[in-house]
Amino acid sequence: MRVHLHSHLHISLHRLLLAFPLSIAATRGRLVIRRRGYERSLVPRQAVTIDPFEAIDLHLDGSSVQPSACTLEIQGMVPAAPQSSLHHRICKHVFLQPQHAWSAAFIAERLDMSTAQLRCMLFSQGTAVTDLCRTQRLMRVLFEAMSGDVAISNLGRFAGWPANSDLDSAFYDRFGLTMDAARRLAIHRSPERRRSVA
Repeated sequence: MRVHLHSHLHISLHRLLLAFPLSIAATRGRLVIRRRGYERSLVPRQAVTIDPFEAIDLHLDGSSVQPSACTLEIQGMVPAAPQSSLHHRICKHVFLQPQHAWSAAFIAERLDMSTAQLRCMLFSQGTAVTDLCRTQRLMRVLFEAMSGDVAISNLGRFAGWPANSDLDSAFYDRFGLTMDAARRLAIHRSPERRRSVA
């Protein structure tokens, strides 16, 4: 999954936490990546790959005189190997198939264990089903919003977001911008061009 971002403003995406490697390549202007307490600037033709489950903030340092642009590409989007940690396997499955009813009971049934065992194992890994599902659904919504392939009004249904929960607010709280702003940030190619490249 690849998206191209372009901004004439200083804009940030906060708390990106993907279950897959993320390649970030600066194509214009300056880009700043914040992770593990430090910042790294990228200039055009520089790229970096972020490891899975490494939280980052991404800042496009654009202006009307010098816009900033980059390409984000999620790599290796395949389910986790059986020997991967339970936490990693669940995150990858939720990102790949966010529309499913990911609950402790649903996951435990597929893993042939009790719900209590599942919760206990996740607790020992420092997390919970609800947090994993929410985070990875939001990550998928972000990339779908930027790709332009799913209408903004359909993103909640696409991602299995609970109908009684405010996706717009959760998205803003997580990333620091609205879904509409994320969509405008991305450079969209025409459908004909997209098909010809595929």
